[in-house]
Amino acid sequence: MKVIIIFLLISLGVFSQEITAYGESILKLDKSPENNQLFARDKNDNADVYISGIFRNDTSWNNLILRVYKDGILCQELDPEFENEKFNFSSTIKAGLFQYKFELYHQTNNEEKLLFIADNIVCGDAYIITGQSNSHASSQKSTYSSPFCKSFGVKTGYEKYSEKDKKIRWGLATGNCENCAGEGWKEEYVGGWFVKNSYGVGVWGMELAKLLIEKHNIPVCIINGGSGSSTIEENMLYPGKTSLETSFGRLAYRADQAGLKNQIKSIFYHQGESDASLDRSLAYADNFDVLNRDWQRVYKGLEKVYLFQIHPGCGDAFQSELRETQNQISKQYNHVEIMSTTAIVGHDGCHFSYEGYKEIAKRIEPLVSRDFFGEKLLSSITPPQLLKAYFSGKREITLLFDQQVEIEEPLEVNGVDHFMKDQFFFSKEKKSPLLNNRIKSLISKNKKIIIKLNSDVKYSTITWLPNDKYLNTSNVYNGPWIKGFKNKIGALSFNRRDLIK
Repeated sequence: MKVIIIFLLISLGVFSQEITAYGESILKLDKSPENNQLFARDKNDNADVYISGIFRNDTSWNNLILRVYKDGILCQELDPEFENEKFNFSSTIKAGLFQYKFELYHQTNNEEKLLFIADNIVCGDAYIITGQSNSHASSQKSTYSSPFCKSFGVKTGYEKYSEKDKKIRWGLATGNCENCAGEGWKEEYVGGWFVKNSYGVGVWGMELAKLLIEKHNIPVCIINGGSGSSTIEENMLYPGKTSLETSFGRLAYRADQAGLKNQIKSIFYHQGESDASLDRSLAYADNFDVLNRDWQRVYKGLEKVYLFQIHPGCGDAFQSELRETQNQISKQYNHVEIMSTTAIVGHDGCHFSYEGYKEIAKRIEPLVSRDFFGEKLLSSITPPQLLKAYFSGKREITLLFDQQVEIEEPLEVNGVDHFMKDQFFFSKEKKSPLLNNRIKSLISKNKKIIIKLNSDVKYSTITWLPNDKYLNTSNVYNGPWIKGFKNKIGALSFNRRDLIK
């Protein structure tokens, strides 16, 4: 009868691994899977997994066998290919909600010795989330976990990536963190802005993974490199600095160590509040171009960037300008898609509630499903965008959107009714001061909003939304909103758009 001896279960914490038997090193693995690893699927929904290495001294150790298990059932038994003292195994795994296990044995006579094991291996898709605090908010309410939702390493924010951090490899992604409670939105326990968090992907990162896994039955890896309060420059590559000195470098290091640097499908970028000053808002488009080129250079397989237009709130006095720049960026690059954050619930002036972050995931998931899973959608999944603003009568302006829209009217905030007509601003010249209280009435009709003015003045530009607060108050703006009639997604704000006369 065949005897199986579990001889050695080695640590999977490094790429190059020494296997010891009989008190000496007998072989070295230079390629091998790791516990909980995700391998990126190719266009055929497969991934190749390699185990290779070299013998030490005694070449009689050439009777190796690799067994591959799929959901606990043996599906492959492979002999190695040899070249001198070197050996190599190759196994193809299938994308889907399957877990694979790899066991490497040495056979001699009627005895087997288990030399190596790697378990909970999956094949699926890899994504990156980065930006400032709204990219990585964590919550103790985020309890979802799945063997098909992975992450790699430690989300460190600005902190140094230490030798201890480097030993943390693959694990199950989490939207939770040890030090979330009491920060940010006080009732909802959202926070963790500046704490190290192993496998942390944030609330909406975790919710997005859950939605994708449940809808498409494909495992997901998310690596979150967000840094609270970071400027766009702090998210750049900085070639003059060593990689682990920057947020960009630490994120790229993790993607590289995970073996996914060239298989990242998309980047979700939620950032901009820290760039809402005059100088920064003017430089934002050029800085984004630099950042985009950094991403393209480092992540060779990158297909999409999902950019979030910031919500009125924390930041300096040029948020309207910054939001408009973000809108224009999305039109400049074919691979950039923009999503609004207007009309998301639970905004506290800077961050969102737990439910608000979940809504972010629900908004962006249909775009990912369309772009990477070929999902055919019968209705609009994007935020309403202004296509054209023009004078349609003597005292009438028409705003034309890309989809049917509706208006919240009125909206009560802190006991005060706010009306949509007060959220539009006009200028007589392109750069002249913005003017308010110029609207008599307005209505929405299909894809149009028709504005009735209270004078014959031919304004030059129109703006929707105050910079950050309700006019003449200290309260951060939280509606009323323009929304998509069917999808209820808040419209993208716009600043100083030309009025066609």
